[in-house]
Amino acid sequence: MSSWIFIDVDWTLTDHERKISSRVVGVLEKLVSRGYVVALASATAYPIVYGLARYLPTSEMIVAENGGVVGYRTELEVLGRVDKDRIIRVAEEKLSCCLRNSWQNLFRFVDVTFVVRENIVPEVAIREAKRVFEPMNLEVMYSGVALHVHPPGINKGQGIRKLFELLSESPKKIIAIGDSEVDIEMFKLADFSACPSHSPDYVKESVDYVASRPYSDGFIEIVEKFLL
Repeated sequence: MSSWIFIDVDWTLTDHERKISSRVVGVLEKLVSRGYVVALASATAYPIVYGLARYLPTSEMIVAENGGVVGYRTELEVLGRVDKDRIIRVAEEKLSCCLRNSWQNLFRFVDVTFVVRENIVPEVAIREAKRVFEPMNLEVMYSGVALHVHPPGINKGQGIRKLFELLSESPKKIIAIGDSEVDIEMFKLADFSACPSHSPDYVKESVDYVASRPYSDGFIEIVEKFLL
């Protein structure tokens, strides 16, 4: 049995500009050389996460769309169904003041995503989105990068469980590193969890360790302190 590390992408593996540095690639290479199974667990659409997992030094195990889609190389499974067109239409009709549609929705299955408009405070957009979507039995979450709408029960923790089921894996240890609300269910599943310093306070309260540095610098700090 191996130890598995599930890593969020945006603002955890990346810097604030959402770029992945050569230092991060070097750390991933070291983790793999130490025998860790390195997997990406992202809110991003599956094709993007697949591309990252394929070309970065990882195991190519993928949790995408906040746990709504999981896969390994040519294997893919969608967890749940949603009327994506209806969600987008409702957002255009009732929330256009706060949100704009994301191009990623062309490639999404179950977690529909929107960008908070630049002149809107995220908390306002979240409140308004919950007012509209929760009566439709949909869950609204905010990753810091985008606002996500999906059926209840879609989360990274559930996605990881399904991935293990598909692979018939029983990991020795689960480590989770992320920075936002969408990572909390993943943290609950982990034996050890950590976040960068820029994470919201309620996220910091849900992990075992909070790095002293933000974004990918915090990720590197966590790995070097506890895993290498």
